[in-house]
Amino acid sequence: GVFGAGEIKVNSLHRQAIDLLGSRLQVEALATDGTIEAVSVKDARAFAVGVQWHPEYWVKSDSNSAKIFKAFGDAVRLHAAAKAGARAAAE
Repeated sequence: GVFGAGEIKVNSLHRQAIDLLGSRLQVEALATDGTIEAVSVKDARAFAVGVQWHPEYWVKSDSNSAKIFKAFGDAVRLHAAAKAGARAAAE
């Protein structure tokens, strides 16, 4: 996963939470009260992570928040490189 194992602190400000998990979603993080805080898509072919908190609030000061944006950016660059490679191979 994006975070690895262990405990992280998040700013849990939401008034809504996941009740029924979709069939391809898997829990990546739980709050101490059992609230699902992060999910990913099983067998996703690309970046597929969802969080219930607001990592954009702390991206500059919290390494775990920054990890989400880094992982997304890495996935975007990988996808772009793969598309460019496929396009070049077709020419």
